Amino acid sequence: ETFFQIVRHLAKPMKRTKRISCNIIGPTALGFRHRDDVQEISNLLFEMGIEVNVIAPMNATCADISKMGQAHFNVLLYPETGEQAARFCKREFDQPFTKIVPIGAAATHDFIAEVQKLSGSDIPIDTDHLRQTWWSRSVDSTYLTGKRVFIFGDGTHVKAAARIARDEMGFEVAGMGCYNREYARDVRATAEEYGLKALITDDYLEVEQTIEELQPEMILGTQMERHIGKRLGIPCAVISAPVHVQDFPARYSPQMGFEGANVIFDTWIHPLVMGLEEHLLHMFREDFEFHDDAGA
Repeated sequence: ETFFQIVRHLAKPMKRTKRISCNIIGPTALGFRHRDDVQEISNLLFEMGIEVNVIAPMNATCADISKMGQAHFNVLLYPETGEQAARFCKREFDQPFTKIVPIGAAATHDFIAEVQKLSGSDIPIDTDHLRQTWWSRSVDSTYLTGKRVFIFGDGTHVKAAARIARDEMGFEVAGMGCYNREYARDVRATAEEYGLKALITDDYLEVEQTIEELQPEMILGTQMERHIGKRLGIPCAVISAPVHVQDFPARYSPQMGFEGANVIFDTWIHPLVMGLEEHLLHMFREDFEFHDDAGA
């Protein structure tokens, strides 16, 4: 609401830029990996021949906001923050906006197609740096097929994570939910597609009780679900704000675009693979070569 009011009062209709351009709407300074998401998507847009006019609200000044009307369309990365502003710009400035959030390999391909339709760009995109797909071609991928995961966070990241978990990782989505009630309808509809009933709550104790009942093999959640996972002995990967300071890494670590798909793969797979290693240690504990005293 705050960002929408700022845009409503400062942004004005303006002549379009000579080259095709867009605004990137929604990122915030404290958002989960927003800094790196903006860089990844800006690079992708540049590769498609599209200039970025304004990025807002992150690092935007009043002068930047006033120039939003120059863009030909808007890229909405985080609906929770920017959807109201994007709808205002569509209504007042005739700027269409993207509906697909590019989290995951498949969603990134869909996002590229959507941007090409809005911009008229037909420049081919280099996908060689997408390394996530090698996993599905390896025999190791069968170790994790059907692993049960519980997903909880903000609506945008939960919906994206569910698609990645089922369609790209081969997991079984055992449960899902979100804490922001304004996106409850979307999450409920997504849950129904997976044969589930969504958990809509901001009570972490209710989330913990649900996880305890479902007994998933992995949790995809917020900082709170990571604490719950530690108490219950269940691996957890963080996918959504609210997050801890450790979820603002110094390294480049986006969630969006093709590099984001690589990062998500590493983040989600490693906790389960480490669990597999522990399982093997127990399995071979009595083996003559691997038992505890073998190296003594």
